[in-house]
Amino acid sequence: MKKITLAALALFLGLGLFANFYVAAIPLRQIVSKSPDLSRYEALRSFSESEAEILYYDADWAIALVPADKTGFRAWTLTDVKAGKKLYLAGKSPLFDAPQELNDLKILLELEASYLLETELDEVDLRLLIPHPFSKIELKGMVFTPELAAPQLSDRKNDVVDQMVALVNAASVESLIQGLQDHQTRYALADNRLQVAEWIRQKYLDFGLTDVVLQPFEWQNTTQYNVIATLPGSIYPDEYIIVGGHHDCITYSNPMVFAPGADDNASGSAATLEMARVMMEAGYQPHCSIRFVTFAAEEFGLWGSKHHSAQTEEAREQVRLMMNHDMIANQNSPQPWQVRLMPYDGSMEHSHHAARITNRYSDLTAYFGSMNSGSSDSFPYWTHGYNVIYFFESEFSPVYHSVNDLVANLNPQYCAEVIKASVACAASFADMPAAPSWLTAYDRGDGYSILLMWEGVQGDIFDHYRVYHSALLEDWSEALQVEQNSAVITGLEEGKSYNFAVSSVDIYGNESFMVQTTGTPFSVPLEPTNFNDQPRYGAIELVWDNNQELDLDGYKLFRSNDPEELGTQIGGLIKENRFVDQEVIGSPSYYHYSLCAVDQQGNQSPYASGVKSRPVSLNQGILIVDETADMSGTNPFQPTDEEADEFYGTIAAKFKTTELDLNTWNAELRLADLGIYSTLLWHGNDLSEMDAPYFAQDVLRQYVEAGGNILFSVYMPSLAFGLNSAYPAQFEEDSFIFDYIGIADADHSSAARFRRAAPEFEYFPPLEVDPQKTGEAMNGHIPRVEGLSSTDDCITVYSYGSDYESDTPQGRLNDMAVGILNLNHDGKICTLSFPLYNMHQDEAQRLVEYVFTEYFGESLIAGESGETPVIRMGNPFPNPFSGETQIRVELKDNEKPVKVEVFNLRGQKVKTLFEGKTPKSKLHKWDGSDEDGRRVGSGIYLLRAQQNGKSAVARVVRF
Repeated sequence: MKKITLAALALFLGLGLFANFYVAAIPLRQIVSKSPDLSRYEALRSFSESEAEILYYDADWAIALVPADKTGFRAWTLTDVKAGKKLYLAGKSPLFDAPQELNDLKILLELEASYLLETELDEVDLRLLIPHPFSKIELKGMVFTPELAAPQLSDRKNDVVDQMVALVNAASVESLIQGLQDHQTRYALADNRLQVAEWIRQKYLDFGLTDVVLQPFEWQNTTQYNVIATLPGSIYPDEYIIVGGHHDCITYSNPMVFAPGADDNASGSAATLEMARVMMEAGYQPHCSIRFVTFAAEEFGLWGSKHHSAQTEEAREQVRLMMNHDMIANQNSPQPWQVRLMPYDGSMEHSHHAARITNRYSDLTAYFGSMNSGSSDSFPYWTHGYNVIYFFESEFSPVYHSVNDLVANLNPQYCAEVIKASVACAASFADMPAAPSWLTAYDRGDGYSILLMWEGVQGDIFDHYRVYHSALLEDWSEALQVEQNSAVITGLEEGKSYNFAVSSVDIYGNESFMVQTTGTPFSVPLEPTNFNDQPRYGAIELVWDNNQELDLDGYKLFRSNDPEELGTQIGGLIKENRFVDQEVIGSPSYYHYSLCAVDQQGNQSPYASGVKSRPVSLNQGILIVDETADMSGTNPFQPTDEEADEFYGTIAAKFKTTELDLNTWNAELRLADLGIYSTLLWHGNDLSEMDAPYFAQDVLRQYVEAGGNILFSVYMPSLAFGLNSAYPAQFEEDSFIFDYIGIADADHSSAARFRRAAPEFEYFPPLEVDPQKTGEAMNGHIPRVEGLSSTDDCITVYSYGSDYESDTPQGRLNDMAVGILNLNHDGKICTLSFPLYNMHQDEAQRLVEYVFTEYFGESLIAGESGETPVIRMGNPFPNPFSGETQIRVELKDNEKPVKVEVFNLRGQKVKTLFEGKTPKSKLHKWDGSDEDGRRVGSGIYLLRAQQNGKSAVARVVRF
């Protein structure tokens, strides 16, 4: 259960409020091996949903943003997330060595085609240090979308594409590149940014496009301009092909004056312009819209494409494909020529299809470069979940980012061939029909067939579907043609995994991309998955994922008191994927459950992994949770485990107690482990490890909502509940430390000294440090006690006290809260920011007995006072109220049912708020409505709780 060692804790103490995540480089094989039936992309998508967000990955490494509580990836830590630190991906180049680690610039990891850098520098300062292309890695996970499979490239002649390819002209391309070069500079910080953008805009208008706009955005106190021209689609106008290339450039001499950037990247911008020209000249009307975009500020980290892709995602526009062109005109070799396609995982099929189109419609042979390039404008679209292809010259320009990157040093004919390939790709992708979606494979249970069902496509041009299947790593079968949204595939081999794919075909013979899934035929049901427990009050709910076999008849569930025995079947043949077991009692023993699926022929699946659980009963007294590390005992701040156990056992001796030692508890705490106990006494008395509550906050939240009470006595609660290490600290609503612990602010000083907890209320006993439990030099005080401020709806019960004046370093925390009581949930929480272990034992015992009996409703072993009422109600809050009020009902006996009702002054029942068994203490809420949900009028109402002939009443005013 212990999550952080002393060494790791030292890391946290330097991170401030940013200490909730770390960045890890996880070997890709570690992730992929956990999902052997999934593709690399789908395995990473699964990992990002269940483990940690993926920021970037290549063929070897996944860069992940990992929550601090997931310590299983700490071995691959690159850095902890720190305020002011930035991550950059710097692309490798044949012209440059690795970046030099100067000042605070650090290489965290060398990847296949890039370096992961960490620095405080912004992009302008970083550009002064390194010549490499780079982009900032945002601390936001990539978006993963379903993979599609490419259709076969049709042998059908496409006259429209042939015509447009023939119109691509090397002289026109050269003229466009020269026109961009003639601006002398297109440097992102130069003053002619708007002039360059207006020139490009006018070119699109000259070619006949009418929807041409500038997209301004702010960067580094400048206004930058993307240029966007749209050719509307005739059938799918709200779907887009984005054809892009950046128009800015840079040199490392005097870019404000002269930065020609002919190859990088007037060639890519010219590609968007030439493609627009030939499409308009040919009178081409694409089926889906084509959006030509030239991007600004690429050379400083892809800012134009980052802005446009983010805006596109925010508008939820449907983008079929983003086509990027960056450096496509350098070629000094004689034909035959090649062009590099830079592939992106998840879009591999799009790159393969683009390669086939390139080979058919141009004089180029396409081959793949390195995967998932972060060096160009396709990258932001990929991280936003869009499919991309990226054209890149095969011979890297030797005059990259220099004043010699001139038209005279380019090969316009080579550039024209790349553009021919791109024109053909844009038209082919734009004219595809919409693809089917939500393909699902259902096992029919006969061992040789699979039923496929999918969501179809709409529109007048739809003609039919093509259905494919193949064994893993084999070629697709001949297509099965169907017109409905389902198909049965037969003749399969039992137990063998198959790929299935479905495409749509339009009346023109165009075939869409294929949606894919996998399936395996079996004659017996599969083992149910995700079998889990959800303890309830007086019951245990068992849940699992539905099996997908079409001949599934139901599930058999077994309960046993012995983990080695199957036990007794309960619930008959269960038809749903859940069951609530109410024939259970709360006790120290666990119930053990086994589950299997059964088909209509009576075949039974293997049993799912067993589940052990207990109901929430809150009837087994106090659980003393020992977070204290087993220290040496050589000083009062390093008690042995036995010393801590003896102390807390003694101060809780008048109650029924059980102990749980987190140092020997080798599993995650669950509600089934805590829910039988009515109160937790959670203590941490050492200065070494104080974070266990943070990693248990989900189960602690569940426990309190179920009615369980907690007394915390720990050092540094802002660290224990919020992993804080910087002071003063403030906490936000909706955090566990704010909403459940009741801490709004925390402060601390290493010089501050704590001697006593001064009670704010008469019946809370004063507490003072035991001189035998502190060091001689401490003058009767102890260090490391935080001063707190409670949230507005919680109660300060103890204040910080010392023998030092408040204007001294030792006394600066005087009068701040060190004890906070939260009564705003079904369970109650009292938190002390000091260890009771270091206080006088008799005083600590009086506090425990007072809080346990008066607030938590616990009974002493020797018996309760006869004055304790059988049932009582607190004061409604707020009162008067207009929206919602709540009232706490306290019971002596929680084994008998209770009824909570609302009456008007005429004695007529307005509403029943609760009826049944409940914890000894529970908050009940009334929203001012009657049984039919109608709002009642203003006036006085009576809230009454009844149990076993006894009752309690409270008045509330609604206005």
